[in-house]
Amino acid sequence: MKKEELKTKLEEYWYDNQYLKEKVKEVEEMNQLIRLGKASEIIIETKKHEEHEMSKIIKKKNYIESLFQNLSQPYRTLMYFKYISFLTFDQIASRMNYSTKRIYQLHNTAITDLLTIINKEA
Repeated sequence: MKKEELKTKLEEYWYDNQYLKEKVKEVEEMNQLIRLGKASEIIIETKKHEEHEMSKIIKKKNYIESLFQNLSQPYRTLMYFKYISFLTFDQIASRMNYSTKRIYQLHNTAITDLLTIINKEA
């Protein structure tokens, strides 16, 4: 895997997370219908399908977090903030008491380290 490909995959999780948030709302609405006894068989089947799709995204998040666990600090925290908490580089710099420029440098090193880990797994 190459650097840009890894960055793209990590950034794609943001979209997955947005999708997941919407699906959670839909499943909650379906659960309400089921509890009220107003659910048809199609709603129950749709709910099962949506839960399956949601589980794929959760597994992706767990995989990303497991990759980050292989990093030492401060790289692990930086990557968690960036790709799981979806903070900007400026927000991360503020939270971690670094300059934004330093966060960019640390991020670059973390990406390189992750590539080494991923390419060893392959």
